[in-house]
Amino acid sequence: MSYFAPYIDDSGLHMPTYEDRLEDLVESYRSIFGVESELSASVPDYQLLSVFAKALDDVSALCLQAYNSRNPQYAAGAALDLLLPQYGITRAAGETDAEVRARIRTSLAGRGTSGTDALLAAVKNARGVKDARVYVNDTDSADADGIPAHSVAVVTRGGNGAAVAEAIWNKKAPGIGTWGSTSKSITDAAGNEHTVSFTPYTDKMIQIYPYITLLAGGDQQAITDAVAPAITDYVDRLGLGISLNVPQLYGVAYAADPGIANTFVVTDMQVSVPGTSGVVRTVVPCAWDEKITAVRNGGVSIRFS
Repeated sequence: MSYFAPYIDDSGLHMPTYEDRLEDLVESYRSIFGVESELSASVPDYQLLSVFAKALDDVSALCLQAYNSRNPQYAAGAALDLLLPQYGITRAAGETDAEVRARIRTSLAGRGTSGTDALLAAVKNARGVKDARVYVNDTDSADADGIPAHSVAVVTRGGNGAAVAEAIWNKKAPGIGTWGSTSKSITDAAGNEHTVSFTPYTDKMIQIYPYITLLAGGDQQAITDAVAPAITDYVDRLGLGISLNVPQLYGVAYAADPGIANTFVVTDMQVSVPGTSGVVRTVVPCAWDEKITAVRNGGVSIRFS
């Protein structure tokens, strides 16, 4: 492709490449100093033109970054924060760009839906909430989890209690009750007080024991440094009320660092749950109001052989 002036159309921003710019500069040089001008890679004038082309390409890269910063999918840091007010959210302390983008997607999903989806989106966007789950009992009797008839039970991970209650009240259907271990009082637009209940999650702490045999070239410390954090992070990313499929941890271990994956073999994967006897090799169940979490310090204890 030859050089062209940058432009924006319906499909986005279009800019020439570094090679296009350099080619255009070379042609301009020869139109001034003659078509027979020597401009091989070793000639100082050609090298100077390369510097000019690189400088122009750097400006293009900055323009592209500025253009993309208008889209939350690509914006980062302060540029991403400038977009948040239009989605009705703010960045919580310590929240990463990826976590903020996930909340934006939740906010957008909630705008086009009603009922349970809208309620969940509103709660997840409440101040300080890291995760949430909504259970609905629309029957005429209490369900197996104890949720009363015609009620919603919201489970939250983090969040300001008053903000959570306000979100639930604003999005739940009229005539539907709220149920949970924590209650907050909110005042509606008419000045009437209402009690809104929800449940902060309970950590279900577990201990994980991968049994690993070293192969040729295997380094115990390198494997520990890669596998233990990978398994811990995988477990921490499990959602509220989601059980742990223990055999999936084999794949997590091997994927932790592909560069060393062929230097060890995972021979067994055991999980212990405080308060219960024996070990689990299949599925660690998770109650509706729990979140399975690996003990941070020593939660993954590798046994080498």
